[in-house]
Amino acid sequence: MAAAPQQPETPFFVRRADPDDIDTIMAMFDRSFGDEAAIESFASFHGIKDPIVLKFSNTRQKFFISLIETCFMSVTVEDEESNIVGFAALDDAPIQMLNSPGAGTIWEEWFQETYGATTIDGTSAMWFSCCLLAEPEPAVVAEILRTTFSTMHELQHLLVFTPPGLTEDEAVILLQPYEQFFSEMEPGSEVFLPASHWAASDDGVSKASVLTCNRSGIISPLCIRMAKVEDHDNLVAVFDAQSEVVTEVYGEYFIAELIEAQNGENKALVAEVDGRAVGLMCMTSDVDANVLSQCFQLDPFDNLLKSYYMNRVREQATAVFEGREEVALCSLGDYIQVALASMSTEALLDAVPHQEDGRFSAVHFLGQLQLQEFSDEVGEAVQDFENRVMTLLWQHNFLERRQEADTLIEPNKVRDMVQIFMSLDINARRKIADEALSKWGDVAAILKHTKEAVNESSGAAGGADPDADDDGEGAAVSGEPSVVETVVYLRALTKEEEGPFTFDFLVKLAMVLHWWGDVDISSPISVLPEDGFKSALQRVAAQEEGLFVGHPNSPTWLANMPQHSKDVFCVNMMCLDQAYQTQALDFMLPAFSLYPDKDYCIITQPHTAPNTPLLNAFTIVPPQPQNTFGHVLYLIHRAALLGPPKVRYLTRDDLPEIPRLITNFDQDTQDQVAAKLDEFLVANERREAGDPFPDTHAFVAEFDEQVVGLVMLQVPPPHEVEMLRCCYHLDDYLLVEHHEGGENKGHARLLHYVVNPLFQKYTRRLQQGALRIMGRTVLFAEMDLQSTVSPIFRELLQVAPRRPPQLKKVLRKPPKVACFANIEKEEPTEEDLREQERQQLLRDGSRTKALSIVAKKLLSETKIPVNARIVVVGASDCGLSFLESLLSIPHLLFNSLTLLAPGGLEYHHSQHLPLVAGTAAYSHNELRRIMLELRVRILDSRMVQIDRQQRCCILQDGSLLPYDYLVVGAGLQDDALHSLKIRSWGGADKAEHITEGYRRVNGCMSAADPSIRDLLVEGGTLVKSLIWNPLSYAVVYGRSLDVYCVVQGLLMRKVPPTKIILVLPPRLKDASHQLPVDAFNEGDDVEMKIHKILKNMKMKVYEGYNLLGIQQDNRLRLKALILEEHGAGGEEEAMAAFAAAAALAAQSAESGQMSPTATGATKKEDGSSPTGPPAKARCGIMEDMGISSSGYNQKLLPCRILITADSVNVDPDIFNSVHGNGLVYDGRLIVDHNFKTTDDAIFGAGSLCEFSRRFRRKDADRYLRHDGFNGREVGSKLAQALLRVIDPVNGDMVAAGGAPRGSQLGGEAGEHSVASPTAGGMTLGGDTLDAMDSEEASPDLLPDFYMPIAKGGFLPGNLHYYRIHSCKRADATSEPSAETSKEEHVIVTDTLEANGKGHFCRLTIDSFGKVDSITYLGGEELQVESLWSLVGLSETFLNHIFVRWKDGDIPDIVEFLTDEWATALFHDRFMDFCHQIQLEMRGQDELKVIIDRALQSVNLKEGLSRKLLDSIQAQLPKSSVKAVQDHLLEYLRENTNHLKTYFLPENWEQPR
Repeated sequence: MAAAPQQPETPFFVRRADPDDIDTIMAMFDRSFGDEAAIESFASFHGIKDPIVLKFSNTRQKFFISLIETCFMSVTVEDEESNIVGFAALDDAPIQMLNSPGAGTIWEEWFQETYGATTIDGTSAMWFSCCLLAEPEPAVVAEILRTTFSTMHELQHLLVFTPPGLTEDEAVILLQPYEQFFSEMEPGSEVFLPASHWAASDDGVSKASVLTCNRSGIISPLCIRMAKVEDHDNLVAVFDAQSEVVTEVYGEYFIAELIEAQNGENKALVAEVDGRAVGLMCMTSDVDANVLSQCFQLDPFDNLLKSYYMNRVREQATAVFEGREEVALCSLGDYIQVALASMSTEALLDAVPHQEDGRFSAVHFLGQLQLQEFSDEVGEAVQDFENRVMTLLWQHNFLERRQEADTLIEPNKVRDMVQIFMSLDINARRKIADEALSKWGDVAAILKHTKEAVNESSGAAGGADPDADDDGEGAAVSGEPSVVETVVYLRALTKEEEGPFTFDFLVKLAMVLHWWGDVDISSPISVLPEDGFKSALQRVAAQEEGLFVGHPNSPTWLANMPQHSKDVFCVNMMCLDQAYQTQALDFMLPAFSLYPDKDYCIITQPHTAPNTPLLNAFTIVPPQPQNTFGHVLYLIHRAALLGPPKVRYLTRDDLPEIPRLITNFDQDTQDQVAAKLDEFLVANERREAGDPFPDTHAFVAEFDEQVVGLVMLQVPPPHEVEMLRCCYHLDDYLLVEHHEGGENKGHARLLHYVVNPLFQKYTRRLQQGALRIMGRTVLFAEMDLQSTVSPIFRELLQVAPRRPPQLKKVLRKPPKVACFANIEKEEPTEEDLREQERQQLLRDGSRTKALSIVAKKLLSETKIPVNARIVVVGASDCGLSFLESLLSIPHLLFNSLTLLAPGGLEYHHSQHLPLVAGTAAYSHNELRRIMLELRVRILDSRMVQIDRQQRCCILQDGSLLPYDYLVVGAGLQDDALHSLKIRSWGGADKAEHITEGYRRVNGCMSAADPSIRDLLVEGGTLVKSLIWNPLSYAVVYGRSLDVYCVVQGLLMRKVPPTKIILVLPPRLKDASHQLPVDAFNEGDDVEMKIHKILKNMKMKVYEGYNLLGIQQDNRLRLKALILEEHGAGGEEEAMAAFAAAAALAAQSAESGQMSPTATGATKKEDGSSPTGPPAKARCGIMEDMGISSSGYNQKLLPCRILITADSVNVDPDIFNSVHGNGLVYDGRLIVDHNFKTTDDAIFGAGSLCEFSRRFRRKDADRYLRHDGFNGREVGSKLAQALLRVIDPVNGDMVAAGGAPRGSQLGGEAGEHSVASPTAGGMTLGGDTLDAMDSEEASPDLLPDFYMPIAKGGFLPGNLHYYRIHSCKRADATSEPSAETSKEEHVIVTDTLEANGKGHFCRLTIDSFGKVDSITYLGGEELQVESLWSLVGLSETFLNHIFVRWKDGDIPDIVEFLTDEWATALFHDRFMDFCHQIQLEMRGQDELKVIIDRALQSVNLKEGLSRKLLDSIQAQLPKSSVKAVQDHLLEYLRENTNHLKTYFLPENWEQPR
């Protein structure tokens, strides 16, 4: 059969329509329907009641945007030059029906009555709502049809409704796009339609018609047949066109060999077009279900076993887990068969010493049998295995005596015995039992005769007994059971003795009865049962098949399941010509027909393999947490090939099937679902009697007359959508106004959803079916994250919560207003109450609900799975932002995201009191509500090494974490302890990895250690010791903000301030390897205020002391610190001391000796001093310790706990991972403009990284280190860079998860990475510029960063501190320092009182009049994001704050900015508004001329004067000023849900 052409002669590209296409769509409409008559015809054809909608540009634009926004699928067609040449909108119901009030959306009843086509329904057909062409080009329509059918494999028909009364002239224009590919359907019978019916004609004479286009008419099905060797030549060309590696690896004729090797297990199919093979699918039923069940979550699919077998296995597993006596699934014979199958008979016989005649002795044979080893389950069941095998040998010839130790055995007898015994499967055993029972009449007669003969023999023997008593004791007593030997009975049954059976049959019978019939036939003297084995034979005939399964937690749980119990076959090779890729699913029905007893088909693919049209029909099986399988598992059930289930309303007949669907719900949810279903049925019955439709709608998904799914939706109250818009960024995903106020439009809340896993792939089609019946276009679910979250959220889009536009988290109370007492307060209206509720929800920081939505237009295609394993190292702002950005892509579904987050996420510690500073980039609530934990695997672990060749991370416990893309987003860490070769004590209780050359000291910990919160938990051992032990002191060392936060954290944990000692080291400049993180500049007002508070608490503060080492007591606990006094000296002294200490440490390391101090004391090479000081020191009191080698006073400070938080550096493990793998490290990890290292699979971002210095060739002042940028913005840019690699829609590669280019170890990067960590820090020498690609090093390639950097913490005095400053754009050496900045550019107000009331606030304004930084200290908590929005704004936005402050009008900046006039500045869409204004103004040539002329005389170093800005503003055209004002008013109108305090012009006129 010839397939239809796959590509038109002129290439066209079909993509989803976007509202941005509206101008071109309207131009096509104007070209085709230019006159008023044509417009009216178009309106009538499309069911538009009022043609005036299309006659005006603004309403016509709204109509087409509404089509794009609310239709099931809308597409545009582009030509080679990206010009839009076609537009089509398709929906799940005729547009004429959708536009008819009260018509509903269920068109199937009318359609099937009229046309009798029962196969055409909502699951297999779509309707054209509109089709516009730039030119009457059939190829454009053909491409739309081909793409539509290719995208939706279950779609079989495309329909066009032609309303009645259409004239010939109108038909020529309106039906022109459809005439070549559609045909009119013939009505099956005459159906009377009432005049009110949506499809009825006005005149009652003319009839509506339907045009149809079938899939087979556009895409001809492939001819699928069995493969033949003669197909080899055609298939080689197909394989080589896609990959030459296959032929190179497997040989030139491997395809012919595969085809020729077909048998009962292995099959091969070929797709044929015009007599030529264009595709091959090879399959096998030999599938290791055990390995797959260990690695993937296959329990919903019965672990790929037939249901009967899996049910038995589950019963056994349940018994094991409940501790009951294990349910036996197999007999002893089954275990013996497994044991014999696991060993080689020939190897066993070869190992036994043979006689000259080939026989061997039984004793040697027994010895070899004793050496056989089996798995634990088998070995336990087949104890005494060697004697059981000897029993089988005797049963093989039961007429002979049993083999003794000196018996010689023939090898062939052993082989025959094993062959016979292994042939006794369940069918053979049943056949033997049935045959014996069928001849039981003869057997019973022989049994009776044998017993009589035995009785006579026994009687004769008794009469001849000389010792018998006179009364006959010893003789056989008449009527007593006869003792018959089994061998005698079996001999009597042989044909030689005129019995009914052959000897070979009786051999098998003896084996079956002994090993499966629970009777003893182990020796010649075994006694025959009274019934002659009849009951045993009956048991064997009715016996179930023995299943040998291990313990449910054993790696060999299902390893020995018989082949026929498996319900799966596997596609192990597939190749199809590129032109027919979209038809790959045509293989599946023939494939299932080759395996009629199998219900599942699986495919395994590498994680980086491209997603193909065939795989789109499969379901991805989630991996187990302990998965070791290197591929992704795809699965499909044969039923899923027949199309999606049909969605319909629930009926009472469906209720018995619902409990089976919701069995996995908790009991409360099950009861709730049952109650709501009853409510719906009752309300639905009342609706039929005339009552209004219930708010709750219940639907079932039906397949083959079985209920396989349940969907429960609810119509939300009218005000709820507005509440959601207020609390969530809903407008970022929807044009909400187009989903409201129309027929068959609106929102629906998802209450419950469950579907059989077999049909999970059709989740979106089921959602679409429910929305269609309900007449809604948007589905949303607000899920409580503190309860169980439905997995359906993966099919929805997660909407980020919004923040309130306010500065203070707690709004200040309005001032009291004097009024007359007799004036009664007005009662709040319903709208006022709703507004209060909205504002309360918006400001509720404890909300745990997350919003997920999906519009109907997104349900026409599934999300594209990205299976690439992306591992992010570090839960920094950069790493979290990177993951958030990936997860926000609406068309991608990331299945394998992993975050290495030592200590977990920040909000995991929300139960602890505050302890360390934060970046203020993410709030606890925001992180929780974006559902990060449900979409990303978060591991509480650390990376200690990278294996680039195996592409895996080595974690602290030695486990391997494979990756396809590794993102190193770990930030810089506190380096104070690392410089002493000490690791923080926090992880000691986890027995985690310790970096080579480092150690842990009991009592030494870093504020960067995530375990510090657990160590210093309120009421914990250490905290109690600090409170009650007079000898226990805590020293907090460093200058970072964390230091002051730790002090406050200890105070909040009730530690007395006299037991806390704050040691401030000398201030340090950037030493390339270490990054100073001083909380405050020298002489800063905030620092002075905090130190004053500490002084009033009588807390000791030592300034200018450098940490040289530690001392330990005899229990190796921290005993004292060795400090070097520098006083409050400058940075030069600190740098000199640091260099001296580093040199001394290096010298000591080289000599391997301890370095002497001036007092004669010694220091170990790890930075600690020998145990015990020269004299006993007093706890908490600093004492002299002589002079250090660098000439400074040396001090000893006894303490029990040391907490450091000073300048930061790379973590030693991260450094070893990076440097040891040849990645370029030059003080920072070097990355290119795409954040890529020298390994294409490893990306880096965050404070650890730096852009290559080659980008300075054209801009020497460009700041390259990422620590100068906002981590959240850096993470977002990193996500954009990676998406260019893995996004098949908008990226640079064809398929999701495309493999990165290969990289080799020891390349150029290795040549330049030659240094190692030093005592003072970690640096690398060598020129790193050549290590990157040799592309043009233009700084324009680097991403631009704009977001400010924020830092915040809770400081002593219960004061909140925030500092927000603009990101760095140039090196510090080229920027004006704080000391040289103009005094007039600093605005300071200070109303802070000793009790914490009031505020200290400082704003700095740069030379261009923009806010450069904000510093706040006060008792009130502020909205940090609101402070962010101020940085970078012109101070004129702040109501000319500088001039007003200078005039003394602003005593408190915070209170000034809290006034309602500033609300718009804090709104989350204000920056978008500013950006839009900038773009428009840049596009105005007149403005460019004015600004360029004004800037010609400006000295950029001095900046812009206010006088110059005023002169520019005065020259602006009035039209531009008016446009800006109009935009501002429009911005205020669009956001009135938040900005209600502004009095807009439309409200100026007072009512008369």
